[in-house]
Amino acid sequence: MNWHWLFISFLVIVLVTETRHLLQLRSLRDMIVFYAVWGVTMLALIGDMMEVPYLRPLDWISALMQPLNRLIP
Repeated sequence: MNWHWLFISFLVIVLVTETRHLLQLRSLRDMIVFYAVWGVTMLALIGDMMEVPYLRPLDWISALMQPLNRLIP
């Protein structure tokens, strides 16, 4: 079995379960951060599947989190 598809299925399960939990919390800030990190993770996994060179997920996450950190008081 291809490990990428196992990870993608795990990420989809996490997306469904955590979305339910985040909807109960009703925190827009938490939802934005969760979906941003989840999306970057999916992009990194898809990039790894396509064998894109020099894909560094931590750089993507830090670039995405810098503007979001300004929203947090």
